[in-house]
Order: sequence, then C-alpha cells, then structure tokens
Amino acid sequence: KILLSLVLFFFRPPNAGQGRGTVQQRGRRAKRDGQGIRRVERGRRVNPRRARVFTMSFLFKHKTRNPAELVKQIRLDLKGIEGIDLGSPSPARMKKTLSFGTLKGFKDGDVALHKTAKHMGQLRKMLVGDESIDGRVGETGSDKDGNGRAKGGAATSTSSSAADGSTPYPKDCAAAVTEMCVQGLIKDLCLALTQLDLEVCRDITACINAVLGYTAAGSGAKPGVDYFVENCQIFDVLSAGFQDDATALHCGNILRECNRSPDLCKIMVLEPGQVLWNLFEYAECAEFSVQSDVFDTLKELLLKNKGVTSELLADKYDRIIGEYTKLLTSEAYMTKKLGLGLLGKLLLEHLKGSMLRYINDPKNLMLMMNLLKDKAPSIQYEAFHVFKVFVANPDKAQGIVEILSRNHKKLISYLENFHNDKDNEQFKSEKVIVLQQINLIGLNH
Repeated sequence: KILLSLVLFFFRPPNAGQGRGTVQQRGRRAKRDGQGIRRVERGRRVNPRRARVFTMSFLFKHKTRNPAELVKQIRLDLKGIEGIDLGSPSPARMKKTLSFGTLKGFKDGDVALHKTAKHMGQLRKMLVGDESIDGRVGETGSDKDGNGRAKGGAATSTSSSAADGSTPYPKDCAAAVTEMCVQGLIKDLCLALTQLDLEVCRDITACINAVLGYTAAGSGAKPGVDYFVENCQIFDVLSAGFQDDATALHCGNILRECNRSPDLCKIMVLEPGQVLWNLFEYAECAEFSVQSDVFDTLKELLLKNKGVTSELLADKYDRIIGEYTKLLTSEAYMTKKLGLGLLGKLLLEHLKGSMLRYINDPKNLMLMMNLLKDKAPSIQYEAFHVFKVFVANPDKAQGIVEILSRNHKKLISYLENFHNDKDNEQFKSEKVIVLQQINLIGLNH
C-alpha cells in the first residue's frame, strides 16, 4: 500500500491539485485549457502544449512481437486453454506464461482464449496481410480459399512478392512460416480447433493454408509441405475432425489445401492413405454440412491428382469400389445422391484405365438399373448418368450385353417416359442415344 501511494503521488496528473475553487472557477479553468490558451498550473503560467503529463501508461505500453516471440506466445496461450493437452506445465507456472493483461472477472482459461484470439489475428496479419479473408475468391471458382489469397497463389519470397508478382506479400511472412514449422505450432493449432470459437478457427485455417502455400524464392522450397510430410500424424488429427460438425469445415479446408501438393496427396490417398478411408467412413454422417464437406474433400482427393488416383485404382481397386458400393446401397438419400455424382465423375476421368473394369462388371450394371427405379427422382437422374456409360461402351463384356439384351424391352419402355419434363437438351440427346443403343442390342441378340 505504501509503495502504491508513493507511485500515485509522484506520477499524479498535473491537474490533480487544481480541484479547489467553486464550480464556476473550475469550469472557466477547464474552458481555458480546452481552448489551448495560457493557464495557471501549480501557481505559475505555462504553455499547455508544453505541460508535461506524468501517467503510468508506460507500464502498459503495447509490445510489438517478432514472429519467433509471437509463435512462442501462441503456444503458451494454447497450453492455458482447458481441454487442450499439449503437454502443458504445472498450473502455477502456467499463470506466469500467460501474457500480461489479465481481465477482471476472467478465469485463466478465459484469459488464454482471449489472448489466443488476439495473437492469432496478429499472426494472420503477418502471413496474409491486412486484407479480409472473407472478401476473396479463388481463381478456379467462387469458393473461398481460406488462406486470404486467391486459389493457386503462393508466397514466394521474404521480400514480400507473390508467385505472380502482382500481389504484395507481408515482410514477416517468411519468418513466421519458418517459426511455425520449427516450433511445431501447426500441430498445436490443429489440436486446438475443438476448443476455440469460429473466428479463431478461421484465423487458424488461414494461417495453416498460408504456410502450405508458401514457396521460398530462389530455392523453391516449401517448408509447410515439408513439415506435413515429416509429421504425418497431423492427418489423423484433421481427418478425425470430421466427427465434430464444429471442426469439420475447418479440417476439410486444410485437407483440400494439402491436396494441392502431390506429395501430400500420396500420403493421404496411398501410403498410409488413412485419410481417404476415414472420409469414406464419415461420408454417411447424418449432419448435411459435414457430409457435404466430406464429399467435397473426397472429390478433391480422387480427381485433383490424376496420377495418384490411377495408382490407387491399380493397387486397391476392390477396396475403393467396395466403399463406393456401400455408399450407393445406403438407405440415406443424400449419401446415394452424392455418391452417384462422385462415381460419375470418377468414371469419366479414368474410363480408359482401371474404371474400365467397373463398367464391364454385370453386378455394377444391375445396381445401376435398380437405382434407375429409385423412388427419388434425383437419384434416378444421377443413376442415368452412370448407366449411360455402360450402354455407350463400344467394347462391352459379354455379361453386360446379355443383361441389356434380356431387358431391352423393359428398358426402352421405361426410358421413353424417363424425366421427359426436364428442359435439358444435353440430357435429351443422351437419352436418345441410349435408347438407340439398347434397341440395337435387342435386335442383334
């Protein structure tokens, strides 16, 4: 108390002793001070602009952290959040590691959440600049990239220029990327997604995606990609994030950004490839937003890198088709619809490769014919786009020809009235071709 009294006495404001006098006198004195004219201060006339003001604001001066300090502080803040296990020290030590500025009425965990949000905003600014991550669109479509840059863009140098040379890049980006990889902050942020609110999770996604997209000038090194290659267990954390609808969208965003690298795509799809199989497991999730994001990620994994998918189909064809069959025979409407759409795209991409086996298998043809009669019109429509590939194949297997020949009258009768209300010229022309092919098979066999 004595020390506090001395501090307040020596650092009191200059007007502290001028409270004496009537209300009118104090009002006139305040008016003169506001107009900037000469005033009386402690018995002597001084210029108000030169009046030295003693306050304690220097004790609370904002500290500007460099990238290394900021990354270290974020890791310390994360350790103070309840529910995040990062090998945190004892509670007594944790109170010291939390950055200064405890808010009145906040618990230690609340302070850590507040500070994490603040520091993540600063880190995002170092990596992607001041621009809003919401107002940007990717080069390949209308989807947000999530890392504050157009899709396909990458940081390329420490001198703050983007890959195409058109977008200025923050000067601290290279140092921040390096520190995040060296100190292992990326894994900590992925583990913390379940305990943080939406805005902080969006900042985390933006920062991780920026690290993944960063390419050093000259050497062309990608430290973010190298970090993920050396720490493959992060993919287990991200794929498990689809179990919670609060983290599924963020984890899916990061996984799709990882898929831009063929090396990371191989890890997710081929060896060990657990991400792909986990996604097939979560594809039957009852939550539509999660299920939709799962299928978006599956589409990226299976269609983005054609060479990796060809290798997958060559090595694990039976397993991948088995997973597709589970989706197509599911009782859930959206599972069948999204599964059919993904299967149709995969067939078109790899029809001359391993997927040729699929359209020569009579079991698969029978499955599509049953889906053509599904009670849901949209399922019927999606099934038609897969069925037409069986019919249009010029080198049909004998089993396929026999099924089409045996059922050609029923198929023609059914398809003649199939979705005639659709105003789609391409669909109408495709249906005419399918009917002609079926009719031809019936005549020749």
